[in-house]
Amino acid sequence: MDENKKKLLIRSVVIGGIVGSLAVAFKSKAKVCTCVTNCYEKTTEVLKFVNENRTEIIEQLKTTSDKVTKTIDETNHDLKAITENIKHLKDSSSQMISTVQETKDHLVTMYETCREKFDEGQEIADKKDA
Repeated sequence: MDENKKKLLIRSVVIGGIVGSLAVAFKSKAKVCTCVTNCYEKTTEVLKFVNENRTEIIEQLKTTSDKVTKTIDETNHDLKAITENIKHLKDSSSQMISTVQETKDHLVTMYETCREKFDEGQEIADKKDA
């Protein structure tokens, strides 16, 4: 290629890039403007709805807040009852373990006493047989 054709090609590429960039920028600007306009319209609708229905919205919020508070109070009460039951079970378990240990000790003592008497009876019987 000769020098003039190269310069012309480079100028064309640069001008095409600039024109393409401007087209994209304007297209993006249009999209941004459309998006902002849509957001503005939706926000305006929401604010209008809130202003027109303020009393109902406030009542609904109060009702929901009361329900949540009541549910939390009931849950708190249930948790306290469960905690008390757990404490009671823990105490009962300790008492049961203690009672079982005492019963075991009594049974061992009774067994040892019976074993001693049986052994004495065996000795007496052995002496009589001898």
